[in-house]
Amino acid sequence: PSGSGIRWSSYVGDVRCFGSTTTTSGSSSGGRRSNSSSSATAGGAPHERLLILGSGVAGCATALTAARHGIPVTILHAGSSRNDCNSYWAQGGVIYRNYRLRETDNGGNGGTSNISSALGGEEGIKGLVDTPRSLVNDIRIASGYTGPLQREESESLEECVYSSQYHLGNNNENNNNPTATTTTRRPQGSNNSQTCPTSNVRWSEDASWKLACEGPTRIRQLLLGPKDAGTAHEHYGPHAIVPFDRQVLPTGSEDDDDDIRSVYKDGSEDDVLSLCLEASHSAARIIHYADCTGKVITERITDAASKHPLIEFRGDCVVTDLIFDEDGGSGSVGGGSNDKMVIGAKVLDKQRNEQSNMYATHGVVLASGGLGGIYQHSTNPLGFNALGSSVGLALRLEDRLSSSSSPLNNNNNMNKYNGIVSDLEYVQFHPTSLYLPNEARFLLTEALRGEGAILRDASGRAFARDYHPNGELAPRDIVARAVFMESQKSADDDVHNAYLDISHRDSEWLKDRFPSIHAHLKSRTNPMDFTQEKIPVIPAAHYTCGGVTTDLNGCVIASNGEWYGNLYAAGEAARTGLHGGNRLASTSLLEGLVYGASVGEMVAGVVSDGTDDKALENRERVMETMHQA
Repeated sequence: PSGSGIRWSSYVGDVRCFGSTTTTSGSSSGGRRSNSSSSATAGGAPHERLLILGSGVAGCATALTAARHGIPVTILHAGSSRNDCNSYWAQGGVIYRNYRLRETDNGGNGGTSNISSALGGEEGIKGLVDTPRSLVNDIRIASGYTGPLQREESESLEECVYSSQYHLGNNNENNNNPTATTTTRRPQGSNNSQTCPTSNVRWSEDASWKLACEGPTRIRQLLLGPKDAGTAHEHYGPHAIVPFDRQVLPTGSEDDDDDIRSVYKDGSEDDVLSLCLEASHSAARIIHYADCTGKVITERITDAASKHPLIEFRGDCVVTDLIFDEDGGSGSVGGGSNDKMVIGAKVLDKQRNEQSNMYATHGVVLASGGLGGIYQHSTNPLGFNALGSSVGLALRLEDRLSSSSSPLNNNNNMNKYNGIVSDLEYVQFHPTSLYLPNEARFLLTEALRGEGAILRDASGRAFARDYHPNGELAPRDIVARAVFMESQKSADDDVHNAYLDISHRDSEWLKDRFPSIHAHLKSRTNPMDFTQEKIPVIPAAHYTCGGVTTDLNGCVIASNGEWYGNLYAAGEAARTGLHGGNRLASTSLLEGLVYGASVGEMVAGVVSDGTDDKALENRERVMETMHQA
């Protein structure tokens, strides 16, 4: 309507506003959002919903964010329990930010001068050591991308919504030139991955900046309470707050930054989140809950989702295929989207042994994890987890879309629909899983090495520094190769040659810090005590760095950058470009939160800072076409 600032569309017999300029306190960016009614399910069509495959952190972050903006959500999970997901088994922690670690006037402070130098800072500058740029650089190094950062030091960003105005691709003259040829212009839906000329690793600096700039805010929105300037309790209730480990520090000095002190201030003392260091991190920035961080986060976030009136969980449901509009709609979607839209999924109910079609007006989200569970030696639990279901569904969709297209223009159709998955060879092996013959591998968290655990051979010699100057804190792929190489050196097949030793730390402290590991080792028929003896370790498949190809909003894209209408992916199932050939420790849970929330906002029509109009307009065209499907 003229002068209203609202564009509207009618679909499924309902009138729904999109692109309203109304600003709400519920929006993380304070930007534009849809004017969706929170009572959409009341009297509405059952298929007027968002369908999410997977109940882990990524799926629940998507659901909570979408529901917060009035979108009904159905979450499907293959197991009987909604907590039966890979997120539950994450041990170490989740990346936050160290607001206290500062450089001193002489560039020191516990060895921070090396960090400052690595990031191009000058000695004598007094400021925060842990910056978004430092995290992006850590991700780059761990990924195996050996080239420099594209964003100059002078252009570094602070915490913000990493909207399209900041994307490095926008600095490409061709990218802003509408007359540029398709061979030189960056695809509209690209995640801006680039290939390292030295290591040949593909990695996206943009995806890493998004994680670093948005991560702390998403943590406060979804996991933290008022003690840490969080708002999870405001949106999802007090049960959403995660009780991360804390420590009490002396009251901050008068010259501390007031804004930074206010984040942690609790009465007369600084009661702060406990931050630990993990391998390849340049600062202690990992918040945790003992050695079962994934468990407590999963329990809290699934509980919050289950209590939301617009979210329902359905267990024992296995998705066998995605449903797409075989007629291709009217072709009105256009403008950067494939003409075949995903409109639902075929679902097998294991309890009833019945298959049915579940339709979803607001789209389908692939968030069922990676494929590490298909390996013989894997840290992933048994069951339906990490078997590549999202990748399999995407590949089946790609094949059916390609075969259903007109044969008159087959070459174009092949280009249009290929590339829905990418970089599947990027599977990360965790360096330290428990090695006991004829027993399943058990993860021994990265945090053990962050707390001082030493890798030793059978004779007790520490070997990690033979392979990298940072020893046990080198990137995971380097440490994994070191452990494997040492394990092969024993002349006797019955003698293992790679161990993890943290017996030099206080016994009671270790049991309190790593209770899950202690309990697991003690529960064996032949109990082991990691506080007194070294533990045999071997690398095992851990995390899928490749996956279903998406842009930075979580929209699934083909190799030419075109969107698959109404299809999204988030978490380990997605290939955003965040990880290269390897993954930085403790990025997985944060990736699920950041990109899951982005998908939720995209589905709800929230626009970050008003700069993602192309993405929103494409979303609106999809919604306008859905009633025809």
